[in-house]
Amino acid sequence: MAGKVSTGFHQKDSPLAEKKYHGLVNQGVTDYLNSVLQVLFMTEDFRERVKRNNAGEEHIDKELRDLFIDLEEHVANTSKITTKLKITNVHEQRDAAEHYEKILRLTSPEASQIFHGELLNTNTCKKCNTKTESPAGFWQLPLPLVDNNNEYSVEKGIEDFFRSSEISGDDQMYCETCDEKCDAVLDCGVKHHPEVLVLLLKRFEFDYRYMTYVKVKQPVNVPNTLQISGNQSYELYALVEHSGELRYGHYISTIRSQDDGKWYQFNDSQVAPHKAPPALERSRSAYLLFYQKLKETPLNGTGDINETTEEDQDPDPNKPENEETPGSSARRRDGSCDEAEQEGEETKTGARF
Repeated sequence: MAGKVSTGFHQKDSPLAEKKYHGLVNQGVTDYLNSVLQVLFMTEDFRERVKRNNAGEEHIDKELRDLFIDLEEHVANTSKITTKLKITNVHEQRDAAEHYEKILRLTSPEASQIFHGELLNTNTCKKCNTKTESPAGFWQLPLPLVDNNNEYSVEKGIEDFFRSSEISGDDQMYCETCDEKCDAVLDCGVKHHPEVLVLLLKRFEFDYRYMTYVKVKQPVNVPNTLQISGNQSYELYALVEHSGELRYGHYISTIRSQDDGKWYQFNDSQVAPHKAPPALERSRSAYLLFYQKLKETPLNGTGDINETTEEDQDPDPNKPENEETPGSSARRRDGSCDEAEQEGEETKTGARF
């Protein structure tokens, strides 16, 4: 039977494996930023690409490179990052998912591409069977939660995300071939599987009853391995958690080192070994999940990695025709896979606290 080998990450000896990891100074309530930066630092391929890349001033690579070099030696300060991101009030609680995406959008494509995936949305007219395809880039896939005590399964959420749906009635779509609105079937698949798949558990939602954002505390079961559309497998290596309430909460990250295979918890300036793997049953704090891509070894048992298919080649994250917006690849209310929401002050991540 084919074994699984992690790819997209260097598995090699590193000087970081010989010493403890270091934390990040909390400038006020910048734990939302620290938790994401630690995941990016601990993602070795991303860290090494940033360090060797000479990107222009329009990118954030230089600031990330300086931060990563500091982190290899001591507790580091994120003031250059907050300046680059134009964060003027470090005492205002903000959203980790939103800033994860902001950082990647400012990072050069050479470094950020390992986090960038592409969906393919297909609309099929039920009257004439004409298919219309549209690609949509994404940095993260959002999974909606419900504010109750019933367990939510990430695997079931992924199944729902990619499940076909039919639209009819007032939701009919215009068909150019039929020159009228028709019933349609909507399908969603993955055109390009990213090296790192990021899942957003949507814990911050707008409550129309009270006209304010609220935190959804539904317990979530997080799997260590995951299979998504296209029969691609992934393995969990990091998560960002949010504890407490919406405006008075706290972010931490728990990450498996790619140097020694051990788990560590990063809580601002404090770093400590963590039991492996972290407890992920009925979690009310899991928020961002980071999965690394796995590839099958060939059946001949040679141990060689299968060649990457043309469909799975890395697209340019900055390619204009597939440019994704914050909230990209969000699900429509009818359950279908749709293109991004328009960029606004509040995005899918729920947002500014």
